Amino acid sequence: MDYIPILTERERLAEDILTNKQLVIDYDRTRNTNREALAKLKKEPLNSQKKVWVNLGDFFVKLEKDNVKSYIEKDQKNLEKEISSLRDAIKQKTTELEKLETGEIEKMKGFELRGITANDLYNITGVNKEFNE
Repeated sequence: MDYIPILTERERLAEDILTNKQLVIDYDRTRNTNREALAKLKKEPLNSQKKVWVNLGDFFVKLEKDNVKSYIEKDQKNLEKEISSLRDAIKQKTTELEKLETGEIEKMKGFELRGITANDLYNITGVNKEFNE
């Protein structure tokens, strides 16, 4: 009867992975909506309106345009961090699930690779991105 704890752990990990994937999708939709709102606020001339209507959950509120921009930008940063941490958790739980299923993680070795960042590229090449534009 050693299979029951292993099966429950596998089921829990699989459920966590699916839940995290759905959260990433939901956060990405919110991030896209915020991006559209920021673009709309930037397109409007600054003199046209000092206050704008904002949907906050179940009600609309008229707020200062600058406050709305800063609020949306903060929300974007929080969403980016949350999406990144969820993606890391998905990778980690997928590796754990693979280890439970096969007893090894040979198939998943490349799964934990990360993309190169602008800072890494600069450190490797020594060429600054700003000078190439």
